Amino acid sequence: MDFTNYFIGLLTGVSVTAFFIGKEWYKYYTRYTIQQKQLDRVLKLNDRIKKLKNLQPTEHYQL
Repeated sequence: MDFTNYFIGLLTGVSVTAFFIGKEWYKYYTRYTIQQKQLDRVLKLNDRIKKLKNLQPTEHYQL
């Protein structure tokens, strides 16, 4: 009986711990991917702005 209670308590503790660790990892993963997408958008926009600034005035009107 003691072994069964010990085993159930151990399994419950491991399950709860795994749940909270997974929750934190998922939160970090989603935050990181959203920041990475935002950074990619900003870099892409920055490249477009640089291209527009480097164009000659006649080329700019053709766009």
